[in-house]
Amino acid sequence: MTRLNLALSLMIFLSVSWLSYGCKTTPSEKSARPKLAVVVVVDQMRADHLTRFEGVYEHGFARLLNQGATFTTAYHDHAYTVTGAGHASISAGVHPSRHGIVGNHWYDRAESKEVYCAEDTTCPLLGYPEEEADNGRSPVRMLASSLGDWLKEQSPESKVFGIGRKDRAAIFSAGLKADGAYWYNDGDGNMITSKYYMTSYPAWVKKFNESRVVDTYFQEGWHKLKTEQTYFLAREDSFSAENDGKNTAFPYEFTTKSPKAAEQYYGDLQSTPFSDALLMEFAKALVENENLGRDDAPDILFIGCSAADAIGHTFGPLSQESLDHFLRLDAYLGQFFTFLDGKIGNDNYITVLSSDHGVMPLPEELARRGFDAKRVSKGELVVRVGKVLLDLSQELGVSERLISGITGFGVIVNYSAVADKGIRPQELDARLISRLKDLHPIEDVFSREDLTEGKTDGRPYRELYAHSFHPDRCGDLMFRIKEYYLLRSSPYGTTHGSPYPYDTHIPFVVSGPGIAKGQHTQKVRTVDIAPTLANILGIDRPVDLDGQSLFEEIKAK
Repeated sequence: MTRLNLALSLMIFLSVSWLSYGCKTTPSEKSARPKLAVVVVVDQMRADHLTRFEGVYEHGFARLLNQGATFTTAYHDHAYTVTGAGHASISAGVHPSRHGIVGNHWYDRAESKEVYCAEDTTCPLLGYPEEEADNGRSPVRMLASSLGDWLKEQSPESKVFGIGRKDRAAIFSAGLKADGAYWYNDGDGNMITSKYYMTSYPAWVKKFNESRVVDTYFQEGWHKLKTEQTYFLAREDSFSAENDGKNTAFPYEFTTKSPKAAEQYYGDLQSTPFSDALLMEFAKALVENENLGRDDAPDILFIGCSAADAIGHTFGPLSQESLDHFLRLDAYLGQFFTFLDGKIGNDNYITVLSSDHGVMPLPEELARRGFDAKRVSKGELVVRVGKVLLDLSQELGVSERLISGITGFGVIVNYSAVADKGIRPQELDARLISRLKDLHPIEDVFSREDLTEGKTDGRPYRELYAHSFHPDRCGDLMFRIKEYYLLRSSPYGTTHGSPYPYDTHIPFVVSGPGIAKGQHTQKVRTVDIAPTLANILGIDRPVDLDGQSLFEEIKAK
C-alpha cells in the first residue's frame, strides 16, 4: 500500500465509525464463533434463480437451502442497482448515500471528471508495467468502514480477503483494511492485485497463475450440462433478442482460428460458467495457502462470482444459458463446500449467499407474456432530451448548455447558464423536470432537494433514490425510467440498474453452525448482512448502520 493511500485510508477508516461503536457482542457468542465466514455474492443472481431451479439443484445451492436460514423477501434498498453499489452495501451495512460507491462510474465534482469506482492511479496493478497498469485499483473511494475492517480492528490476527472476476467485486467486499483482494485479468487469464495490498505476489499466487488452470477450459467449449428435459425450466434455446441475434443456441465453442486466439479466449471466458470454475479453484488455493479458518481468530473470505452477470446481460435470466450456468455453479459451490469440510470442518465455517443486484428479463420475452415492456434506444432518448433542452434554452434566451454532463442515473445541471437571468437553481430544476417528465418512458425526475430533505410524501421510490444519492457523486436531477422499459443502445440482451423488484429482489441465505434451518418471509435488506455477520463472528459493529442484525431471528435455540 502506498504511503498516500495508507494515510488516506486510515483517515477515512478512523473517521467513519470507530467512535460510534456501541452494538456489543456477548462473551458467549464470541466463544462459539466460527473460524471462517465465506460470503458468496453471485453477480446478477435474482431471488427466483434460487427458487425456480430448486428442484434441479443437487450440490452447493441444495445444501444451503436444505441446511440454512433462507430469507425469501430480501432486497437491495437503493435505486441504482449495479455491482459496485451492491457489493459495498453488503459489506458496509450502509446505503450508497453513505459509503459513497453510488455506481460503477460517476462524475466526481471534486476532480471534475468521470471516475471508475475502484480507480486509483497511485496504486498500479502489481506485476505489470505502470504505463500499462490501467490506472491502478484500490478501495480508497469508499467512504465507510465495512465488516472486514471491523474484524481487523478488533482482531488484528484475523485475515480478510476478497476475490472476484471483477476488481470492484473483490475490492469493495474486502474493504479498506483487507489482507488482500484478487481479481481476474481478461488480458492474460491471471489472477491479479494492486500495490495497495502488497508489493509482491505470494509464492502460491505465482504458482497458481503459472499452472495455467485457466487454460484447461479452452478445448471444452460450452455445452449443456444436463439432459434436455432439465431445460424445460427455461424458455426455448434460440431467442432472437439474445446475444447477437444469430448465435443464440448451444453449443458455444471458443475460437481457435484467430491470430489472437489466446487473448480472445481469456476475454470470452468471462461470459461462460468457467470463469466461476476458475474463481472457485483460486478460492481453494487461497484457503489452503493463507491458512484460513485454522485458529481461533475468525477469518473472512468474500467471493464474487460474476459469470451470471455476463451471461444474463447477453441471454437474459430466463434463458437456457442462465439455467445451465446456475447448474454448474451449484456443482462448483458443492465442490468448494466439500473442500472446506475436509480442510477446516463443516462445523467451523459459516456461509452467506447473496447478490449485488438482479436483472430485467428481455423486454421481448416480457411483451410476449403480456407485459407492457419495451426496448428503448438510449440514443433516441438522448436526441429527444436534447430537443427539449434546446427549446428551453431558446425560451430562456441562453446560449450555453443547460446540462453539462451525465452521470449514473442522472444529469448535471449547468446553473451558471441562467445565473444572469435571475433564475434560481430551484426554478431551473422545476422547469427542467416539468419538460423531462413528459418524455416517454421517463416516469419521474428527482431533484437533489427531493432526495436530501427527508421528505415523506409517499412519492414512489423516493426513498430508494435517496439511498443512492451522494451530493458529490450524483447528478442534480435523477431519472426513473418506466418499469419493464429497457433503456439500452443494443437491440439485444438486457441490463439492470433500476429500483424495481426484478433488479432489487435477491437471494439471502445463511448456513452454518449455530444457524437454525428455516424460511423467513419478512422483508429484509442487504444492508442487514454485515451487522448479522458481525453478530455471528462475535465482533462489535458501529451503532449508526443502516442495517440491523438478524442473528436473533436465525440462531439455533
